[in-house]
Amino acid sequence: SGQTARPSDGAQAKRERTRRDARVMTAKRLVGAQRDADARLDELLALRATLRTRSSELDARKAALGARRSALAADNGGGDVRPSDRIKLNVGGCRVVTTRDTLTLFPGTRLAALFSGRWESRLQRDRNGRIFMDVNPTAFKKILDFHQFAKIASSEDPPPRPTAPEDLEAVLAAQLTFFGLTAMFECAPAAAEVGEAAAGEAAVGEAA
Repeated sequence: SGQTARPSDGAQAKRERTRRDARVMTAKRLVGAQRDADARLDELLALRATLRTRSSELDARKAALGARRSALAADNGGGDVRPSDRIKLNVGGCRVVTTRDTLTLFPGTRLAALFSGRWESRLQRDRNGRIFMDVNPTAFKKILDFHQFAKIASSEDPPPRPTAPEDLEAVLAAQLTFFGLTAMFECAPAAAEVGEAAAGEAAVGEAA
């Protein structure tokens, strides 16, 4: 009877080497992939640590700002103010009544800073206790009207820039600039935040 042919020792050894080389290559790829994953994980952990540090710094700055505002309120009055407070004004001799949330509608403006409550005891007042503003009343009323309309208008249909008769247009423009409202009418970001010292300097004074 015939005998079954058996593979030569050389062929068998070659197959073993091929399988061994395949296992080695697979192991190398796995090691490389693990190193890449470990490196990526280290990057993510470092990024998380950086973000946590920045978050802590922001929290600290926020706390410091809150403490500063509280200190200003304590030093200058206004510790017990509410958005719904009725504000009685004497604007160039004309009596005006509005609310705090109307005057502070646009945070970061000088007008909002003045009536934020942080300068309450230092605002200039007349003999009847009304906050005195030595500005043109007609122009200021245009600004106040704009705030009142903006408070009830939708973001899709905001009120137009306030205007005044030709002889008062320059006065109105000057008031818009002084109160930090010009930027919002120039297709620019909201007016830059006005420093508290500048707001206080504008507010301080004795009623005549």
